[in-house]
Amino acid sequence: MPAWALTVDIDAPPEAVWRFIGDPTTVPQWYPKYVACEVDGDRRTLRTAEGAELHERLLERDDDRRFYSYSVVSGAPVASHLASFEVTAEGTGSRVRWATQAEPLDPAADIRGRLTASQTDALDRVKRIVEGGTA
Repeated sequence: MPAWALTVDIDAPPEAVWRFIGDPTTVPQWYPKYVACEVDGDRRTLRTAEGAELHERLLERDDDRRFYSYSVVSGAPVASHLASFEVTAEGTGSRVRWATQAEPLDPAADIRGRLTASQTDALDRVKRIVEGGTA
């Protein structure tokens, strides 16, 4: 199963970064594909402007470690999926690590290539939001 991790360094304390990225409802603020998010227990539903829905299950959460993981349940062309966010101290700021493992339904699909650009853009948005003080 393809696996990769992306990181971004943010000029803000880890606690401030975690307050933002660790809140599973903030996704539409930093991932522009989605315009709405609902969390009900361990289920997260993300909605696009066109009305398409992505259903995820929130898995492990460790606020002391500033870590949470989730998996896509339906709404994406994946046979299996596991991803996580972790915020660590880096110098005088923070580093966000977004790790992903995903197996596409179509074995010929380049899922890493398909997702990496939008994930990188999303992490850059997180950086701008947190460093701009609008988180």
